[in-house]
Amino acid sequence: MRLPIDTTKVTLLAIGVAQPQIEYRGTAHKTDASGTPLYRIPIVLGGMGERTDPTTTVTVASIEPPTIRSGDALVATNLIANTWTMRDANGRDRSGVTLRADRIDTATNKAPR
Repeated sequence: MRLPIDTTKVTLLAIGVAQPQIEYRGTAHKTDASGTPLYRIPIVLGGMGERTDPTTTVTVASIEPPTIRSGDALVATNLIANTWTMRDANGRDRSGVTLRADRIDTATNKAPR
């Protein structure tokens, strides 16, 4: 299931630098359907109304690694939450949510729309 996230209601703060997303159980740089490399950026989501802000990663496709530094305020274009389910090596079902954006910019270098 793909759920759009209203980014006007939350703040995104980088807590690390962009890293290549690696294929599951491999060493190859994972790509999207068009062959563009995928990068994962560790973030903290603020404004969620919880006692502690959740930390997670957001995946973005980019030819070059995004120039994100820890502490940068971020702006995401078309941020989507994707749910997933898979069976692990022990036969147990695992499930979770991943975040994906079409584009990530620092708040100070936001691209014009």
